[in-house]
Amino acid sequence: MDVQSVKIDLIHWLTELQDKSVLKKLQGLKEQQEGSLELSAEQESELDGRLEKYEKGEMEFSPWDTVKDRIRNRAKDAL
Repeated sequence: MDVQSVKIDLIHWLTELQDKSVLKKLQGLKEQQEGSLELSAEQESELDGRLEKYEKGEMEFSPWDTVKDRIRNRAKDAL
């Protein structure tokens, strides 16, 4: 079963679920999953460096349309 089918099956099951203890367990699992994003020391260092550059005005930005075009071109080249 593919991921989308599993999700749909779970949604249907969840809409009919009446067992409060199971719902509490699912809520706990959801909260645990949402809070599980942790960055490595290297990732934190990279973000800190980027924030410092941003605060000093040393960052270069591209217009959104330019970014979209660049991403689309990379996707075309990858095929």
